[in-house]
Amino acid sequence: MMLPGGLWRHDECRRDWSFRTLTGEVELSILDAGRSRGNVPQRVTTVLSAALADLGGAAVHPEAVRALAVADRQYLMRRLAVEIGLEESWFSVSCPACEAAFELPVRHGDLPVKPAGEGYPFSTVETSLGTLRFRVPCGADQEALAEIMGAEDLGDLKDPDIARRTLARACSERPFEGELTSEDLDRIEAALEDVAPEVVTRAQAACPECGRPVEVALDPYICLAAPSDGGLFLDIHLLASVYHWSEREILALPRERRRLYLSLVDRSRGMVS
Repeated sequence: MMLPGGLWRHDECRRDWSFRTLTGEVELSILDAGRSRGNVPQRVTTVLSAALADLGGAAVHPEAVRALAVADRQYLMRRLAVEIGLEESWFSVSCPACEAAFELPVRHGDLPVKPAGEGYPFSTVETSLGTLRFRVPCGADQEALAEIMGAEDLGDLKDPDIARRTLARACSERPFEGELTSEDLDRIEAALEDVAPEVVTRAQAACPECGRPVEVALDPYICLAAPSDGGLFLDIHLLASVYHWSEREILALPRERRRLYLSLVDRSRGMVS
């Protein structure tokens, strides 16, 4: 599998990656991250650090996950959602024209992805402060910005203009004096969008009542909102009761093998034909 962007290592952009075998341990990490009090970028780092087996040909550690471009992280979280069984999600939509409410199904594995452009992850921009070189924002930038701005999610930021200035300074290849203008920030964003990979986070659907186009926000971190209904803990309880395995042993089982044992337990109890 290949990332739309990739990590630069030794003057080479490495795009290869793979997930670990999906075990109860990985599932538990996802559940714990979804319930934690950290901001969304921090939780994404926690989940991907637990779920990835390989990243750019090297062992996975949180710093490497933080160094990934935002779109790479979104892409991996969307692939993880498919891996854990969230291939399709239903989004509640309200038409702003006629106020009709409807549900929109989305298959995450089918959403398009734009690969990185030439020059990734850098772009040179002419600004009012001179020629500056910027890199595409990464997970570490997201985490820092959310902390500085006091927001759980970057979509919650109260002052986007301050956030843009803060992010521009963080992504500049060298420090600069003075303040960038709004026009500078627009040019920087446009230049980085040209080279950055991109994951679709918005879609359009026609209102079934009036036919007007309605824009729908697609959460790329849908697996963080996966219901923590206790299913994994019920599995642990049942297998521990029957086989007397420890929690660690049960969590180490691949999910498919865990389900096989559970089906055998059900069969022995006459719960399946």
